[in-house]
Amino acid sequence: MSSCKIHNIRFYNLEPRSATCLSYESKTKRLTLARSDNSIEVWNVGNAPFVECTIPGHTENSVESILWIGPRLFSTGLHGMVAEYNLTTLSIKSEVAVTGGAAWCMDVNHKNTCLAVGTEDGYINTFTVTCDALIYERIFDKQKGRILCIKWDNTGEMIYTGSTDTIRVWNAISGHAIHKMTTSRKEAKKETIIWCLEVTDDNIIISGDSRGCLSFWDPHMGTLIESHESHTADILAVTLSHDMNIVYCAGVDPVVRSFCKITMKSSGRPQWVKGIERRLHAHDVRALVEADGKLYSAGVDGYLAQSSYPPKVLVKYPPLLQIPCATVCKKSRCILLRYPNFLELWRLGSSTKVSSESIRPGMLYQLEEEPIKLLQLKTKKDENIISCAINKDSKTIVYSTDSHVRVFNFDVIEGDAQLLRNDTDISANRIQKMLFSPNGKLFVTVNNDGKKNIVTLYKVEKKHLRHLGSFYTNKESIINVGLMCFSPDSKYLVCADYHGRIAVYNISETVSNDTSEAWLLPKYSCPSTAMAIQKDTLNLVIVYSDHKIVEYNILQKQYTKFSNNLQSRLPKQWLARPFPITNIIFDPRNENIIIMHDDSTVYIIDKLNEFSERETKILKRENGDLNEDSNSFISWQSQQVFQVLKKYKHLIYLDWLNDEELVAVEVNPMSLTEKLPPTLKQKWFGM
Repeated sequence: MSSCKIHNIRFYNLEPRSATCLSYESKTKRLTLARSDNSIEVWNVGNAPFVECTIPGHTENSVESILWIGPRLFSTGLHGMVAEYNLTTLSIKSEVAVTGGAAWCMDVNHKNTCLAVGTEDGYINTFTVTCDALIYERIFDKQKGRILCIKWDNTGEMIYTGSTDTIRVWNAISGHAIHKMTTSRKEAKKETIIWCLEVTDDNIIISGDSRGCLSFWDPHMGTLIESHESHTADILAVTLSHDMNIVYCAGVDPVVRSFCKITMKSSGRPQWVKGIERRLHAHDVRALVEADGKLYSAGVDGYLAQSSYPPKVLVKYPPLLQIPCATVCKKSRCILLRYPNFLELWRLGSSTKVSSESIRPGMLYQLEEEPIKLLQLKTKKDENIISCAINKDSKTIVYSTDSHVRVFNFDVIEGDAQLLRNDTDISANRIQKMLFSPNGKLFVTVNNDGKKNIVTLYKVEKKHLRHLGSFYTNKESIINVGLMCFSPDSKYLVCADYHGRIAVYNISETVSNDTSEAWLLPKYSCPSTAMAIQKDTLNLVIVYSDHKIVEYNILQKQYTKFSNNLQSRLPKQWLARPFPITNIIFDPRNENIIIMHDDSTVYIIDKLNEFSERETKILKRENGDLNEDSNSFISWQSQQVFQVLKKYKHLIYLDWLNDEELVAVEVNPMSLTEKLPPTLKQKWFGM
């Protein structure tokens, strides 16, 4: 029976960042989500959805629309530029200016050869899409008022636009408007704004507007076919199912409503009838995308919701930063918390001592010393932090933004916190991944520069980082490093990319001989979401996005017997989990215990127990759900390989402070929602 105290940290208060737009790429199963701080998240939704990479936002940029053109990602916004992104370096690859001021929307034709952009001044710009650039093609006739939404028809010969009171049909070849379809108004002096458009396979235009009306238009005749007053406020997003038979819409009135296409027996004409409705969000829904039978929605609350019906399923992924965003400094009992543009360093509290006889699972401890915030370190010009790291004694802090890398020396002398700029010369302007070794003697950085991944090693001296050397991961075919971890003895570095490849590097060889011994693990079809190395055995445990678990012994360079036995016996309940595993740790007193967690649950794997049938449910502990406390006592004892230990809300980090204490960092959902603007007031049940 193993037991420990646990620090439940609930002072990590992230500001919610609302979602503005979504785009899906079907071949790679990637979903992009743009947020209000102009950052762009690339989600891998092939299995359990997780953030594959994040393109940092900048205050001078703007993202009003994002779009996949094959494997290439584009955005446009109020700065009047169309940007293409390099998804390896996570930066803007190229930019093209549009005519007509700020840009609100864009769309690409079905052949992916021509991009159309709608602007504030009422212009449509078209660009030819080539292999490596966008080439300006032409500008259409100016219309009165801004263009808020734009869609190509299925032939590539027509373009549809929505603006104030008007939907226009344009000839894509001549650049002239063919039809002008005018919407009605709810109030004579209040304009009707067309917020969103969609196009069916037979080129019927679907529009959502500020009246809350979903309308269907005939672009050939320029007439309204049918209209439904589906919402009590603005419809901001419309999307079609893959088979084009279901329309989903939502907006300021956040209820997601569906309309199904049926064929009337009397006339043989198609008609759209109201289907199911679901309240997936409490605040405005700004974007909807249907992908592989699942509906993705996002809006003001920042959550990415994945829903389907039937069966009736809803999973909501919180608006958190891409991991890692917390690091425990075991030697100094501190924890570093990362926010979008600043860092916080806290000293953890200590609990009262209790005799071993009175200890029982689930009991609460009083703190003798409360946690103390030692430092808040803000970035220059409020730039977003790409990566950060802190040494185990918390005396060296490093962070990187898009334009600079900063190294600081930190100490607390006679109760006063002192922060000094370190004069270490780090040649890179930006670092995507960085990590201190467990023994505190090495500092490693990884930069994905598009051609080869440069791994750079530094030796940690008293108040300086001394450059030791660099090596390239492209020799081992690691294209884009996404995860990185050290072995507890600081001899091995493991790098994983988002194509299922994992490489092991002998860092001790690199430091002593200036060469790196490296080898690849067998490639898997899914990317890994978490990995860690056990101290005594040097077993590398990896969990992939489809929840497959492998255990690989680094010294023997082969999978363990436990790993081979596990593959065909993973419980179906485990494989069906909607959240990816984000972190793995080990019990320091029992080498057969593996602890891992996702957004809401901590799991225990006991390698000594017998494998049960795949249909067997994963056990939950009776005392697994503890009260809202800051310091608790938990224990685990299992008779199955898998067991649920503890439930959380949004758990972002779990690690050992020492052999007797765990640190858990969670984000309270209430702290996210209480910072949001008020929701639309509606009457319910006659109230």
